[in-house]
Amino acid sequence: MNEEINIELLDKKMQEKGWKFIGPILHYDKAFKNQAAVYEKNGEYIVSGVDSTGEKELSDPISKKEAETRIKESFKEIRKHMLTGMK
Repeated sequence: MNEEINIELLDKKMQEKGWKFIGPILHYDKAFKNQAAVYEKNGEYIVSGVDSTGEKELSDPISKKEAETRIKESFKEIRKHMLTGMK
């Protein structure tokens, strides 16, 4: 991955532009390692992160419904992994 694209700096940049982080997406084909984040601003939603090549920033529009569905699925998977690790 290109060292110039730092996910923490990307998040800071998004927040400075008024976007609010609302959740993760664990399976997004266009993102590096299939992981991205969903942000909301003024009723608009985007998927943000690093693109699948690891070279550029990713910024794809997404509907509110799809964002909510993908975040819910991601949290279910995170919870499953956490609970499996506790056994």
